[in-house]
Amino acid sequence: MTARLLLLACIAAIWSLAHEPAAACHPEEPDSPEAGHHGCGAPKEEPPPGPGEGASTRTDTALERAGLRRIRALAPSVHLDIRYATRRNFTGRPLDGYCRPPYAYLLRPAARSLAAVQRDLRKRGLGLKVFDAYRPARASRDMVRWARRTGNEHLLNGYIAARSRHNEGRAVDLTLVRLASGREVNMGTAYDTFSPRASTENAHGSVLHNRRLLVRSMAARGFENYPREWWHYEHGRPARRLDVPLGC
Repeated sequence: MTARLLLLACIAAIWSLAHEPAAACHPEEPDSPEAGHHGCGAPKEEPPPGPGEGASTRTDTALERAGLRRIRALAPSVHLDIRYATRRNFTGRPLDGYCRPPYAYLLRPAARSLAAVQRDLRKRGLGLKVFDAYRPARASRDMVRWARRTGNEHLLNGYIAARSRHNEGRAVDLTLVRLASGREVNMGTAYDTFSPRASTENAHGSVLHNRRLLVRSMAARGFENYPREWWHYEHGRPARRLDVPLGC
């Protein structure tokens, strides 16, 4: 009799476990647009990094301590094409201080303003693609060495400098893209075309219209264009130069 009672007790316990109701689900509120868990059940995977951007590393910590903010943390839809982390730039190789994966940072006020530009442009079906933002000081020095080594010293007069607003985290190189396709809007020249043709007002027709649209959109949020380069914009007051490498 005792054995039979024990057997019945075991069967009842097993049945109870098998039919126990699931625990209540309390989805967590995501902290930011890049939060990785939404709702109940298995955590939702984070979306893949945007074009030209890798996963966050300790680079975030070092740069944020310096007052910089990752652009796509505030504006995830901004496209990135960080040329100086690749061979696709005028030197033909990655610059000192740019390691993989590439990143795009600005001082916090500039990053917030750039996110506002992106929101403004969405109403027109347009967005931004960033070629460069904060630039380590060692990268600017690397550019100067390249110019002298290759006989391009003439570029040191207005195009390449050992000291740059990029080093302060308040300058950004960018263009317009169409949101539907991600294709760049025609600006008349390629990025880093060291020629009078790249001067913002040195254009006509649709190219001039596109350049002026970018100027107006950026100016509305506090950015000022460098007239010799249609892609270069600066924000805010002078700040200290930084030399924290990117992704290294």
